[in-house]
Amino acid sequence: APPPGWRPNDLSTAEGWESSGATDSGIKEDGWHLELIAPGATLITPIPTREPNHAIEARQAPFMQLRWKARGLGAVQPYIEWVTEEDAAAGRDFRPEQRMYFDSIESDALVYTMVPVHKHPAWRGQIKRVRISFANPGPASVVVHSFFSQYDTRHNINGPNFIRGCAKYFWWTGDIAFLRSQIERMRLALRYQMIEHKTLEKHVVDMSSWVGHEGRSGLARNADGSKRILAGEGIGNNYWDLLPFGGRDCYATVQYYDAVNALEKIERAIFTHPEWNIPRGPLSFTPEELARHAADVKAEGNRLFWNETNGRFAACVDADGVAHDFGFTFLNLEAIHFDFATDAHAASIMSWINGDRVVEGDTAQGADIYHWRFAPRATTRRNTEWYGWFWAGPESIPWGGQVQDGGAVLGFSYFDLMARLKVLGPDNAWQRLQEILAWFAETQAAGGYRKYYDGTREGTLQGQGTAGGLGLDAEFFESVMVPEVMIEGFLGLDPSADTLRSVGRLPRDWTSLRIDRIAWRGQILNFTATH
Repeated sequence: APPPGWRPNDLSTAEGWESSGATDSGIKEDGWHLELIAPGATLITPIPTREPNHAIEARQAPFMQLRWKARGLGAVQPYIEWVTEEDAAAGRDFRPEQRMYFDSIESDALVYTMVPVHKHPAWRGQIKRVRISFANPGPASVVVHSFFSQYDTRHNINGPNFIRGCAKYFWWTGDIAFLRSQIERMRLALRYQMIEHKTLEKHVVDMSSWVGHEGRSGLARNADGSKRILAGEGIGNNYWDLLPFGGRDCYATVQYYDAVNALEKIERAIFTHPEWNIPRGPLSFTPEELARHAADVKAEGNRLFWNETNGRFAACVDADGVAHDFGFTFLNLEAIHFDFATDAHAASIMSWINGDRVVEGDTAQGADIYHWRFAPRATTRRNTEWYGWFWAGPESIPWGGQVQDGGAVLGFSYFDLMARLKVLGPDNAWQRLQEILAWFAETQAAGGYRKYYDGTREGTLQGQGTAGGLGLDAEFFESVMVPEVMIEGFLGLDPSADTLRSVGRLPRDWTSLRIDRIAWRGQILNFTATH
């Protein structure tokens, strides 16, 4: 069962609902059972009468979600309609001008239907009542599990991650049948971002089409210093769920840039290998157009997101043109790893993270950036102001007590080590890795991460029901990336459609590096690299 507060412990009743053309068969374990006995049966939500007012603020409800089952509806077109408080005051009832259709279903299992009402220009103001019309031509059975308003909680890096995941899988396996089955989905994922997030037009990921993702904070201060909660503002949309990386999103742009490059390599290989029989068509790209687009994204991203004063990338530029920079190490390290940062910017970033350059105003400077030993702090400047409205008391948690505010994630050490290899060289990366290994040996001697951080030393773990500052286990699967630096970094294995090349980068005091049991194209290979 979920912890208290995550959802109501008791089911709602049908009190206050109005129905037409339907008989009530009662609320059971799976929801409210209804028999539709007349064509065009409807349900109408209760009139808001309790305090606080249960009318829906349209901006805070960009989606209406219906979780339901149905049998016997057939090929119909159900829809919802709404009445605003303004309509009610003027005596206006439900009408077609305020209607949005959604797909019918035939299912004995629950279906989650999301209705994107924010796309309708009449979805505005205070929504007083909503009517569900099943549009049934005759008798049918419906089970309504729940019907509720929903914020836009989508994440904008899913598409790029899908593209990159498919590309990497193909490069390592050479599975042409897999590529043939997924290539149109990869192309569609990129075209979706080009249109939905305006990347063709603006050359960065623009979140203005997603309600609540404008990059502004959901917390504000009044003139007297008191806090004001801006409900609906500051929704996160990439790896970070509490930080409002909206507006023009640098983190998502870095991920998008790498996805464009990955698909460019895939499309180039498809051109080179007609014998693969990979389909082309209206969704396909030419390698040249993707290469030009990637160059435009890199140029604009380095211009727009670069904080010249601090010598690093900001998280985003919000809808008001304000850049937000709290010293996001993970963002800047990934920008280097994915070749998004220019050489000059990469050097500036590493001089800051390595402690050679101090950024004025940062909470963590120099050696304190690696306070947690296994990875740099996720941020180097205290943040008590830039969050989604639902994280209303960040000042109540000490610096380093949250992953996104001075804490650290083990998985990000992969990007740290890879960036160090690229900018500072293998000796520097090996020095950092030795510090991680020493910390790891201590945690294992203590019996694991949870026993190591058991309250006898500084540090709290995030996950398994606790909100902490260190991301090591539980949902932090990305911890597995750190050992990959041996294969992709020091050994430098780089698979492509036609080759597996190695660009070894060995520290001076290593005589050689041997890694066995690497799977590639159906073979198990052993590698030894020397100077």
